[in-house]
Amino acid sequence: MNSSISPQKITSLTNNYKFTIATLVTDMTEYREMVESFNKAGFTKDICEYIYIDNIGNNSFDAYEGLNLFLQTARGKYIIICHQDILLNFDNIDILKQRIEHISTTDPNWAILSNAGGIENNLYRRIAIDVVYEDGFEQVYGKKPQRVCTVDENFILVKRSANLSLSHDLTGFHLYGTDLCLVAELLGYSSYVIEFKLLHKSYGNPGKTYYNILNKLIEKYVRFMRSRTIITTITDFRLSRSSINTAFFNTKFVKKVYRKINKLE
Repeated sequence: MNSSISPQKITSLTNNYKFTIATLVTDMTEYREMVESFNKAGFTKDICEYIYIDNIGNNSFDAYEGLNLFLQTARGKYIIICHQDILLNFDNIDILKQRIEHISTTDPNWAILSNAGGIENNLYRRIAIDVVYEDGFEQVYGKKPQRVCTVDENFILVKRSANLSLSHDLTGFHLYGTDLCLVAELLGYSSYVIEFKLLHKSYGNPGKTYYNILNKLIEKYVRFMRSRTIITTITDFRLSRSSINTAFFNTKFVKKVYRKINKLE
């Protein structure tokens, strides 16, 4: 080996901070208020780094691009991606640490925690949420911790070691929490809503752009989950949303017929 080259043996992920707090900023005054509330809640500079993207005046990055940048550059063990219009006026860092410890004990495969999200296949208890709004209205209901299939974007905590990213082929400022949860599930991780109350100044306003992104997200995942035959350099196999379809097309006889018809042998 060349004596000028000194390879470094990697044994684990290095975390420079306990938390990274990452925010897309359009209003610096509001962002500073948010940072101050985090600091008062125990997220001090000795254990936290604060990073932001300047979208004041014009958007340097949309949410999908910006959050991918956060996820790639953050140095905290846990990455909190949050709106600039939240305030930690209720629960603090000690509460959050307790929630993380509890989830880590009950489900070590978690990757995402939030204070609000949607529950899969449950029409009667559709969401779990823990938010207080600026007008005093408290939206606090649902069992927590609760495993969910989506999370709200106002507060998302990501385990850095899960190595998540958002879709490259989606853009805009909506539904990135949903996309992140779907990516996490595909990678074998789970998402939860925890009991962590905070103040959110906005109720949210899903307009035309929201539904445009929703349609693109649906189109993307329907296409991804389509029935198809996967061919590797060694074998081939069938993937389908139907377990019966998958089992049938992966039998030796059907695969042999398929290969013959498609001249794969």
